[in-house]
Amino acid sequence: MYQIRLATKDDINDIITLVKELASYEKMSDKVTFSNEQFSTSIFKNNYAKILVCEYKNNIIGYVIYFYTFSSFLGRGGIYLEDLYVKPEFRNQGIGKKFLATLAQICIDENLGRLEWECLTWNEPSLAFYYKLGAKNRDDFFHLRVDGKELENLANLLKIK
Repeated sequence: MYQIRLATKDDINDIITLVKELASYEKMSDKVTFSNEQFSTSIFKNNYAKILVCEYKNNIIGYVIYFYTFSSFLGRGGIYLEDLYVKPEFRNQGIGKKFLATLAQICIDENLGRLEWECLTWNEPSLAFYYKLGAKNRDDFFHLRVDGKELENLANLLKIK
């Protein structure tokens, strides 16, 4: 009924549409600043991440974006799930669970140590879903980020003599 497969370049416009839907759902549409070409190049030329899509009747109805990480304590790689999105009319049909199970199987097949991701604190339906699958909150860590002007300022520290 539903088919999960690795995305191809031909899928890029459908994926970008879904990324923008996710951004809208997460109240972050203003954060989407990429061009379609930049997004495609990042995925299919630079290989910064991989995308799985879910198809139903030859239409892409969901996607996950993931990339590899490394744990120095485990001495093994892992997978970081950047996005998981399923169109609202296809939710509660096991697609999200199948996406996560597919990523878990990739971890097993590739001898990776963990699968990890973040979820917005206000997204209670998603949190309940993840907890039900056995996910745990890492409240002993803060997620930190440097971007935009702060990223430039940090890089400029190399120029200081």
